[in-house]
Amino acid sequence: MMRRWAVGLGLWALCLAVSASAQVRDDWPSERAPRPLAAREVTFPPYEVRTLANGMQVIAVLHHEQPAVSMRLLVRAGSVQDPSGKVGVASLTAALLDQGTTTKSAEQIADQIDFIGGALGTGSGPDLSFVNAVVMKDSFGVGLDLIADVAHNPAFAPEEIDRQKQQTISSLQVNFQDPDYLANVLFDRLVYGFHPYGLPNNGTPDTLASLTREDLRAYHRRYFVPNNMILAIVGDVTSEEAFAGAERVFGSWPRAEVVTETIVEPPPPTRRIVIIDKPDSVQTEIRVGQLAIPRKHPDYMAWDLAVKILGGEGANRLHRVLRSERGLTYGASADTEARKQAGDYVAETDTRTDTTGEALRLMIDEFAKLPRDRVYERELSDAQAYLSGSFPLTIETPNDIATQVLNVVFYDLPVAEIGTFPQRVQAVTPDDIQRVSRQYIRTDRLSIVLVGNAAAFIPQLRQVGFSEFEVIPISQLNLMSSTLKKEAPRAEATPAGGFRIERASFQVPAPPAQSEARTTDLLKRVIDARGGLEALRKVRTVVAEAETTFQMEQGPLASTTRTYVAYPDRFRVDATVGPAQVIQVFNAGSAWVKDPTGVHDVPPAMRDDFAASVRRDTIPMLIAASEGKLTVRMLAEEGRDGRTFRVLEISGAQLAAVRLYIDPQNLIARQSFAAMGPDGRPVQAEEAFSDYRLVSGVQVPFKAEVYRAGRVILSRVLKTVVLNGPLDDTLFSRPQ
Repeated sequence: MMRRWAVGLGLWALCLAVSASAQVRDDWPSERAPRPLAAREVTFPPYEVRTLANGMQVIAVLHHEQPAVSMRLLVRAGSVQDPSGKVGVASLTAALLDQGTTTKSAEQIADQIDFIGGALGTGSGPDLSFVNAVVMKDSFGVGLDLIADVAHNPAFAPEEIDRQKQQTISSLQVNFQDPDYLANVLFDRLVYGFHPYGLPNNGTPDTLASLTREDLRAYHRRYFVPNNMILAIVGDVTSEEAFAGAERVFGSWPRAEVVTETIVEPPPPTRRIVIIDKPDSVQTEIRVGQLAIPRKHPDYMAWDLAVKILGGEGANRLHRVLRSERGLTYGASADTEARKQAGDYVAETDTRTDTTGEALRLMIDEFAKLPRDRVYERELSDAQAYLSGSFPLTIETPNDIATQVLNVVFYDLPVAEIGTFPQRVQAVTPDDIQRVSRQYIRTDRLSIVLVGNAAAFIPQLRQVGFSEFEVIPISQLNLMSSTLKKEAPRAEATPAGGFRIERASFQVPAPPAQSEARTTDLLKRVIDARGGLEALRKVRTVVAEAETTFQMEQGPLASTTRTYVAYPDRFRVDATVGPAQVIQVFNAGSAWVKDPTGVHDVPPAMRDDFAASVRRDTIPMLIAASEGKLTVRMLAEEGRDGRTFRVLEISGAQLAAVRLYIDPQNLIARQSFAAMGPDGRPVQAEEAFSDYRLVSGVQVPFKAEVYRAGRVILSRVLKTVVLNGPLDDTLFSRPQ
């Protein structure tokens, strides 16, 4: 057991935490299932890739085990390409492709594919749209003709448009009462913001009602062109048959310019907890995750395995803890969603209302363990065995092979990678898992969604360290609003199809310039209240003496401290607690402690805490924010202790989000952030400041209280503060 000290720089608040040294042990049962059978050698069938004169990519894969042919036409456009304010165009366009062409009715298309014993389907996703068909070998030509007709000549008949709209809106109205659906779409919205990945692919009742036939035709003309398409032909054909067929039906399509739209970037990961209040729920849907990497990223394989260890097939720590050990749920999982432009990962479960807090706390704990502790060899090998062992099943049929081929081509990966998949899986090491986990899991910036009976589980959240969250009644949820809440209802409207929907402002709002101006103005007021930008920039050193009272389990514990700060990245704390004297030092990334037992390098977790406190120092943080080096957001005002505070959130590449609560005098009354607790779990931390006094032109809070998980752990009163006095560099040097 080791006592750990930390200092909040600039605000000079000394914090005490208790940390137990980690015990590394294998908690797996001593009796285990038999090892999986050795993987049999799998050979990917022969393939060839050609590009037609009009730019269409054609891939032929020869697979003669069944007398069938799979044809998949993929268009490089999906909901990401929906025009502004017209969310749902791609989805509606794709849904209508097989509902009638300029040469055949929807019934005739269905009859023709049924007559040859085939299957035809259309659809879309965020990055792509598709037309798929599977036919017997002797109907290969008929299948190609059908795909070409559906993709090239959709009729977009008005009556079919109205019918499809009505079906989709009815489905959305049902979905918005489904906690599972709500949790998923709201999680995407939190992670991706107003990037198209964060918006509902199918649109909303309002956007769908506003779409016209010309919107669909314009989208189709713009993106359904041969140089924006990939055709995979897989099955019982020769290469020449495949390419000759593709040339016959698609070769005459004219090439067209495809304009690349400018798309808003996803926001950086930021800690946010949103609760959808559904009072009639008896259980809570939970989603936890954040932004990650796109599919083409070189870390994808190691990252996919890391998430599988957390909650996927072959390992699944979440299921073991939540289901097997605690009995809190029927299942828990985690998965990656790696797309063309970005990616995310999400852990999900549902649990009884009365166990919501416990389940969420355990999930966050498992997130924290993955980057902190090296994974066991067995965990990794089990996940690798699952992926390698299931790979042959993914290339069993022509349809499966077509899916694999299109995936790698669409994401600009080499087709040869398909055949080496098992070897690449087995090449990942435990060190790779820890590296990518540390890089992409940020427990202080997780997006968390809870859907359930908020009044019943909110007290549990506070008990396990979650004190800041937003609650939105289910009737007020609006995914297209910047606040996630509906505006005042408007009058009902009757679209052309004759059905009625309730309108409630589903347009994507452009960020108002005045909002940015208000944020900048408030930041300037805060800086001016502290003494002004120039006064803050002149602060080079700080020496402060304080009396601190720690709230220990056995009662209050008094201490006297002297803190030395040398900007930008050095501090030292000399503390006297009873008869003991302890020195803590952080010096540009290295850290050491001197106590009655000697001089010690601090553990990595403690060093990281020191570094995080340096980055949270309000003086350089405010300066960097004013220079545009950090991201500043103005959040909704919050009421606390009978007072209303304006809220600024500051974050950056190396700075986890810090929320500043600004009082009427423009002074920082509180700041909150995520921190690691003494047991290695992330907890909500807060510092409250008062009794500001002017010291050498800078306002300094002489009183502070430090909170962890809603509980006061120390109170500090400054006795003296000296700014810009001389400091000896040897103060920060580790004794030999």
